[in-house]
Formats: sequence, structure tokens, C-alpha cells
Amino acid sequence: MASNIFTVKNLSFSYGKQQVLNGLDFSLHEGRITTLIGANGCGKSTLFNLMTKNLKPDQGEVFLREENIANLRLKDFAREAAIVHQYNTAPPDLTVEKLVSYGRTPYHTMGLSSDPQKDEEKIQWALEITHTSKHKDKPVTELSGGQKQRVWIAMALAQDTKVLFLDEPTTYLDVRYQLQILKLIQKLNREYGITIVMVLHDINQSLYYSDEIVAMKDGRMIAHGLPEEIITKELVKEVYGVDLTIQSVDGKPFVIPV
Repeated sequence: MASNIFTVKNLSFSYGKQQVLNGLDFSLHEGRITTLIGANGCGKSTLFNLMTKNLKPDQGEVFLREENIANLRLKDFAREAAIVHQYNTAPPDLTVEKLVSYGRTPYHTMGLSSDPQKDEEKIQWALEITHTSKHKDKPVTELSGGQKQRVWIAMALAQDTKVLFLDEPTTYLDVRYQLQILKLIQKLNREYGITIVMVLHDINQSLYYSDEIVAMKDGRMIAHGLPEEIITKELVKEVYGVDLTIQSVDGKPFVIPV
């Protein structure tokens, strides 16, 4: 049985007088791909930011392997979990390899590395596994959207963590690049044992590429579990407010989005 890697306890958060999250309680399992789903404004991005130390909760706690992340320095957290945000920018002259090398920053002291050989090994591995080695000398800004996303994932992988957070990693990509990114994520999980926590908008991609789903509405978690067990016509209606047909494809539910 998989052990818990993240535990969220009584988590609440407000922007001013607007409450966004209200008393969330759940645990995520190590070695799995967990996807947060829900309609726009449901609180999933806020939850993502609280779990990655980009926001501080008004109430409640987030634990990473029984350690309250509020007590972890950012550098220490970065050695445990890597993050790929939805929006990323790079200076015009920054090369792919240089950007990926920034993933080693949590292991540097006063800007210096204690193990340059390991840094180089992790950088080259990250470039190789994301198929971006051939672009390593190119400026990041010259790459296509799908190639850029691979490079940002490569930088996260260079951190050499066992947890990877991804905030809407397929946004603005055409369907070919979307599938390439999702298959890469699946490979990182299946072959390298990296725990994945991500936010996705496409419910069918969430169903097919996730081991577990956390469904949210109005700042609350309304379902958490295996995709084939929790995704029903009733749940889709509650989460998204629309009546859609659900069929079975390869043993998993498939939502007909028309």
C-alpha cells in the first residue's frame, strides 16, 4: 500500500473577504499521479500555490512526509519538490542548457556548487529525458511552445527531487504537444518513481493520465479517488454544472464533451 507523501489538514485561504478554500482535508499517495480538477474559480490553483509554498494558509497545515512545509526553508523545500508553473518567461539570450542548470541552485552555497560533476550529470540527464539535448545551445525564446514546456520540465528535473508539481502543463499547446507532455509525465512517474501533482483543465486527459483525482468545487473537495470510481455523470454535473454523457474507453470513463 502506498504511503502518504502530502497531507492537507483543515486548510483554508481567503483573498481579502473572499474565501477561496474552506477546511480542506486529504492525503496524497507517494509514487502516483494525482490531478486536481474543477471549474474555473473552484480553488485548485490556490491549493496548488499553498502546497508549493507560494502562499501561506489562513488556517490549517500542509505536511510533506510528516514535515510541516511552513517550517521548511525554500531551499530545503526545493530539494524535496520541483515546480513548473503555468506561465514562464526567459531572457532573450538565455540558452536551454543554462536555464536547465538553474535547477541545481538549491544545492549551491553562495552561488558555488559542492559537487560540479553531479550538477553536470543531472543537467544532462534532464536534457536527455525531455529530448531537449539537441536544443541545448539555442535561446529558449526561439523554441516552440511544446519545446519550451519540455525545457521548463527539464529544469525542474535537474533539481533531482522525487516530487514534481505541474500547473496546467498542457495549456496553450496543440493536441500533439499536449499528448507528448502527458506521456513524458507518465514516463517520469512509471519509470523514475516521481510523484506527480498537477492541475489540468481537460477532464478526459485527467482521467486517462491520472492514478488519483481530487475534484473541487467552491473551495471544497467533493471527491477524491480512482478516476474510474469517482467520475460519474452526477459528479461532472456537480463540478462543472453541465449534463454530459460518460462512456467507458479502455476500462476508464470518457466524458463526451458535446
